[in-house]
Amino acid sequence: MRKYQLKLNDKEYLVHLRDLSGDEATLEINGKEYRVEISSVSEVIPEGTATSRSPALVVAPALVAKSKSAGAAEGSVQAPIPGSIMEVYVQVGDQVKAGQPLFKMEAMKMENEINSSIDGTVSVINISTGDSVNQGDELIVITP
Repeated sequence: MRKYQLKLNDKEYLVHLRDLSGDEATLEINGKEYRVEISSVSEVIPEGTATSRSPALVVAPALVAKSKSAGAAEGSVQAPIPGSIMEVYVQVGDQVKAGQPLFKMEAMKMENEINSSIDGTVSVINISTGDSVNQGDELIVITP
């Protein structure tokens, strides 16, 4: 996907964003691969640019342990952030594997591919192309 050359405390880091979904990212940092759980996404408007035309900056998520939101059942795929559904890749009855893309959504002017976190069968799809969704909406249910 994207590559970044970063400097932190006078040390250089080469960061390659290999995969990004709504709840997880795979990063390669100086040749070593890391899986990162995304606990939240924030929109920050830089100081002095608080106009409606200003581009937003996305704050990088912290490295955290994997946790489900309260009330979310295993296999429930929820919208990680508000956005619009661009494409749905699966249908009810499809067998999916963990890591397999389920749908693509646009959020905060970025395209995000949302992947399955478990192996199973798609039992419910509550979205279609063009739908607007809110954070936490149950979009797909996968039966393990």
